[in-house]
Amino acid sequence: MAKLIGIIGMPGTGKTTMMKEWMASREWSEDTPIKLLNTHVSSGIRLFGKYAEGDVYAGTDKLSMAVQPAAIEYLKGDPSPINVFEGDRLTTLTFFEEAVRLGHDVTIIELTVDDETREQRYRDRGSEQSDTFVNGRRTKVRNITNRFSGSPLDEDEPNIVETYIHETPEDTKVIVARLEQLVSATN
Repeated sequence: MAKLIGIIGMPGTGKTTMMKEWMASREWSEDTPIKLLNTHVSSGIRLFGKYAEGDVYAGTDKLSMAVQPAAIEYLKGDPSPINVFEGDRLTTLTFFEEAVRLGHDVTIIELTVDDETREQRYRDRGSEQSDTFVNGRRTKVRNITNRFSGSPLDEDEPNIVETYIHETPEDTKVIVARLEQLVSATN
């Protein structure tokens, strides 16, 4: 059984910013364990996605829209002990349900910000995302968090979602520390 950590949230919640901060503490090499699934590898950790210097839109957003079946095939095989991702391509209810069904130890970290902060981030990076697109992502994230925020009293319902506000550099440090704690507990 492998550890799968998915960082999810609406566009503009700081997923890529947080991930790049976390990545800075280790050396990474690029690898493609299965067609369409580009990754970075470091000491038993596999990070799904592409991260290039100065790239605003990175992570799984740089992968093919068809990456989800490849990622599921990878998880069915002999995955790295620790697998991490952020971004929209793998943020689906089906992907998380399949990872849980396969018996992987799944943690979902949801990043949130208030609407004003999120909209300012869109302006700062030059994003022109329609209300329909943003609302679709909001619904997608909500469906995942609702499904996996089970009752601690019901053993059949997984409670694997952690939610963090990500508005300040201090918030980034807290989230990076939590991600490092999750990774270290597995190593």
